[in-house]
Amino acid sequence: MSGKFVFIAGILVSCVVGAFALQCFQCGMYNDGVGSITPCLNETLMKLIECPKKDHKFCIKYISEGSTVKDCVPKCSERENWHSMTYCCNEDGCNSAQTLGTQPFVMCFIVIASVIISAITMAH
Repeated sequence: MSGKFVFIAGILVSCVVGAFALQCFQCGMYNDGVGSITPCLNETLMKLIECPKKDHKFCIKYISEGSTVKDCVPKCSERENWHSMTYCCNEDGCNSAQTLGTQPFVMCFIVIASVIISAITMAH
């Protein structure tokens, strides 16, 4: 029984911790006000990183003429021009190569619902 408790407590803690800090894939640097970018040179080494500043509320993926930047930004406006695209999102890991990201609260809900259903069926 204590093993189940530790497992459930671990799941709940990971759900709560994930809700506080935005994590984005970061590679290169985006400077919206300046209009310049430092492109990502090696996307295979890219990692999910907690945004360094509290005011960074968005993940961004900026693509321009073959160069890509993935970063954390305080504000973001989606744009599509003839030579560049800016994608904005505000969920952990949402600026990856994949177009659809799994929301952390959905994963937590599924795990918690599974544990509750399992406990109910074991009680009967």
